[in-house]
Amino acid sequence: MKLKSCWIGMLALMAVVSCGGDSAYEEPVAPVQDAAPPTEARVVDPAIVQMQADCAAAADAMQARQAESKLYDRLGGREAFLAVTTDIVRRHRVNPTIVHLMEGVDDADLIAKVTDFLSQAAGGDVEYNGLDMVAAHAHLNLTDEHFLSAGGDVQAAMLAAGVGDDEIQEVMCMFASLYGDVVRS
Repeated sequence: MKLKSCWIGMLALMAVVSCGGDSAYEEPVAPVQDAAPPTEARVVDPAIVQMQADCAAAADAMQARQAESKLYDRLGGREAFLAVTTDIVRRHRVNPTIVHLMEGVDDADLIAKVTDFLSQAAGGDVEYNGLDMVAAHAHLNLTDEHFLSAGGDVQAAMLAAGVGDDEIQEVMCMFASLYGDVVRS
C-alpha cells in the first residue's frame, strides 16, 4: 500500500490540513498534581490522526516488506541514513516553524544520534545510545504544528534523496509512531 497522497502533500507542504478522515481524536492530558479541575482533553490535529490510521492500515504490507528485506538494507545502510539525516537537520535550520527549536543544538551530535536511532529502528546492526524520545524532546514543548512541520522536512529529505514510496511510507510511519512520545503539550 502506498502512502495516501493527501498526507504526503500535507507533510510536504508542512500545512495543517484535514485529509477528510475521522473527526479529531481527543487524547487525555495528564492531570497536574493538586489540580482541582478534572483532566482536560487535548484535540489532536486531524492530519495526525489520519496519518496514524493510514499507517495502521498499511501495517501488514510494511511488515511483509520488512520480513523480505530490512528497511535499513533497502535504504542503503547507515551512510544513506546519514545523508538523509544531514539534509533533515539542514531543512530544520531554515524551517520557520521549528528553527527556534534548533537554537543551541550541536548539528554534528544531533545528526549522529538521529542517524543511529533511525538505523537501529530500521533493522540495522547499529546501537543507539541517546536519550529515549520522551526525555530527548520534553524540554521542547512540541505542538502538533511542530510535529507536522518536522515531518515535512523528513519527507522532503527522503524525496530529495530519491527514496522509494514504500520506504518513505515506512520511515514516515516510524515518525508517526513517535507522536505520543515527542508531543507532550
